[in-house]
Amino acid sequence: MMKTLRRPLFFLLAGLIVLALGAFSFTYTVQYNERAVVTNFGSADEADLKTDAGLKFKWPYPFQSVTSYDTRPQIVDALGTQQQTADDKQVIIEAYAVWRVSNPLVFYRKFSNAGPDESDHYAEAKKTVNSSLNSAISETSRFRMDELFSPNPGSSKLPDLEAAILNVVKRDAGDPNTSGLGIEIVDVGINRIRLSEQNSTDVIERMKADRQKLAQDTISSGQADAQSIRSKAESDAERIRSFAERQASNLKAIGDQEAGRFIAMMQENPKLAMLLEELQFLRDAYSKQITLVVSGAPGFRMLQPAALDKLLDDDSQEEGK
Repeated sequence: MMKTLRRPLFFLLAGLIVLALGAFSFTYTVQYNERAVVTNFGSADEADLKTDAGLKFKWPYPFQSVTSYDTRPQIVDALGTQQQTADDKQVIIEAYAVWRVSNPLVFYRKFSNAGPDESDHYAEAKKTVNSSLNSAISETSRFRMDELFSPNPGSSKLPDLEAAILNVVKRDAGDPNTSGLGIEIVDVGINRIRLSEQNSTDVIERMKADRQKLAQDTISSGQADAQSIRSKAESDAERIRSFAERQASNLKAIGDQEAGRFIAMMQENPKLAMLLEELQFLRDAYSKQITLVVSGAPGFRMLQPAALDKLLDDDSQEEGK
């Protein structure tokens, strides 16, 4: 009974294995981010390029084989290479390039000799891009050190250097769709720029001199502004002083004129002058808290009951004379 059951189970298992091997040999899958090249005995043409994702069918090896390429962007880093600027300064530049497979068929034809697997093709392509990038970094010789490292925001020419490197790498890669390497150079950038020890010292000294000059210019400008403010203040003070002196002189002249008229009037009527003086005396005396002893001395006669009548009688006698 057991032997009878084992035989069908064995054939079922064997059939599943054969079916799995057949499915593996006759089918392949293209992911959404991939493009596949189907080769017939190692060669391929435009009809053998598969760009739509999904399950595909093929003849088993060695009749047909499939190479799938990831078309997403990839990065190649260039190690620091020493370059000379236009003013003979030595710098060490580290850069990167972003690239992707744009034409899988051209890419396969260009790099398939590197090995049977797509990873071999990628490795060879990265070497090519890296070599082109290292060569393109020599565009640094078109720029001076002070153009790359400018103290003024927005005036550095590093973006221009990156654009020049990008143009060279793109030129080396050729047309991304029809010829060349079958790749597209998406972007190129500079990670870091390092200076040699001597250049670092020179740059620091130059920056120090620039800062000292800027500080001296600021001090000179401040001193000039202070002198201008001081001169203006002195000029304003002198103008105000002159105006005040003129006003004081005018007021003194007016006061002298009024005093002259008052003195002349007092000379014409001495008694009136006396009366006014006595009234002023009383005004000053009563403005304070004092103990007043009334006497007949000059200045106090206005406090006597008959003072006003006596004053009027004196005026009448004067008029009669």
